[in-house]
Amino acid sequence: MRGLAGSLAAPYVVASGVIGWAGQPAPSSRITTALIGAGDRGRQIIAGGDRVVAVCDVDAKRRAAAKRQIDAAAGDQSCREYADFRELLDQADIDAVVIATPDHWHVPIAMAAIRAGKAVYVEKPLSLTVEEGRRLAELVRRYGGILQVGSQQRSDEKFIKACELVRNGRLGRVHTIQVTIVGRPGPASGPWAPQPTPPELDYEMWLGPAPWAPYHKDRCHYNFRFVSDYSGGDMTNWGAHHLDIVQWALDADASGPVQVTARGQRHPTGLHDTFFDVQAEYLYPGDVKVILRSQSKNIRTGGVRFEGTEGWVYVSREKIQSDPPSLLTTQIGPNEIHLGPEGGPSTHMGIWLDCIRRRNPKGLNAPAEVGHRSATVCHLANIAMELGRPLRWDPAAEQFPDDPDANRLLRRTPREPWAI
Repeated sequence: MRGLAGSLAAPYVVASGVIGWAGQPAPSSRITTALIGAGDRGRQIIAGGDRVVAVCDVDAKRRAAAKRQIDAAAGDQSCREYADFRELLDQADIDAVVIATPDHWHVPIAMAAIRAGKAVYVEKPLSLTVEEGRRLAELVRRYGGILQVGSQQRSDEKFIKACELVRNGRLGRVHTIQVTIVGRPGPASGPWAPQPTPPELDYEMWLGPAPWAPYHKDRCHYNFRFVSDYSGGDMTNWGAHHLDIVQWALDADASGPVQVTARGQRHPTGLHDTFFDVQAEYLYPGDVKVILRSQSKNIRTGGVRFEGTEGWVYVSREKIQSDPPSLLTTQIGPNEIHLGPEGGPSTHMGIWLDCIRRRNPKGLNAPAEVGHRSATVCHLANIAMELGRPLRWDPAAEQFPDDPDANRLLRRTPREPWAI
C-alpha cells in the first residue's frame, strides 16, 4: 500500500503498519478492510487498511477508480466491487470497514457494520443528528464493538501536547478558548433546475435516509457538505475537528457545554442552505468560554488557542506556540495526565488496526462516545442558528431544558426503509 499512499498524497492519515513492512504484522495477522464511499477522501484514507479486499460506492465511476488504485498497489486484480454496502457487509472475509460516505449515511452504515461484526473507521462528523449519534454510541457499547472516528488530530503530537498542558494545569485556570475554523458558503446560491441523473450513479441509494429531492450535480460528491439534508456545513466539517480538541482538553468527552449562542448567514435561495460566516459562543462548566469563528480567507486549517491565568497555547496542524515559550518544553511527569495512545506515538488508523488485532476497544482515542459528543457540540450551534436564539443545554440528559422546539431538532425521521 505504500504506492497507494504516495499516489494519494495523504501522509497525515496513512497508517504506519500498512502492509507488513519490517517490524509490522505478518500477512497472517493482517486485517482485511473494505472501503465504503470511494470519493477523494475515501481513496485517501483507505491506504490505512492492512489488506484492502473490497470497495463499495453508488457511483460506478468512482468505485472503478478506487478499485484500479487498490489493485495497482496490491499488484493484482483481487479487489471486489459492490454497489450496495449491505452485500459487502455480508462477506465473511472482511474484518473491518472504512466509511467515507456523505455524513447522512455515517450512522446507518456504521450501525449495520457493527451488527455484522465488523470493526469500523468512520469519517467525522460521526452523525447528522444528536439522536442518531447517541443510538450508535449505545449500540457500539452493547456489542463491545470497535469504532474509531476520523478525528485524527487526537493522534497528532502537537494537539496531544496542547491538551496535556491544559489538563495538567500548566496554563493555570483556563477561562477562554478561541477556535478558528475553515468556512465558505456553498457555490449554488441562485436559481437551479433538476438535471438528468448520470447513468453511473444510483441516486436513490445516494439519497438513502435523506428526503427525496431531484438530482443536481451540486448536491452530490463534495458539495453535499453545503446541503442541510446531508450535512451540517462549516460547523460539522472543520468544527468537528477543532471542537473535538476543545472537548478533549476540557476533559469533556462524556459531557459538553451548558449554553450556546450562535449566528451565521445562509443563502435565501438555491441548493446550498447550510450556515456560513459562523460565530458561536459556548459556556462550559467552570465558566470556560469557547468562542468559535469561521473564516474563508487567509486560513489553511484553522486552530485552537487556550487562554489561562498563567499563559496561553495555540495549536493547529501546522504549528504549536505558547506564551511563555517555556510551556512547550515543560515535561509531563509520570504521575500526571498523559493523553497519547497506548504504546507510544502512532497514526490514527494505526491505533485502530492495533485495537482490532488486540480486540481492545479501550485503546481507541476517538471511540463512538467521543465522536458523538464532539459532533453534538457542532449540532448545538446549528440548532441555535436555526432558531435564532441562545439555548441552554443539559449534557447529561442530552436535552434542551424546557424547550420543546429546540428538542425537536435533535432528531430527524429517515426515509424508509432506512430507519435506524
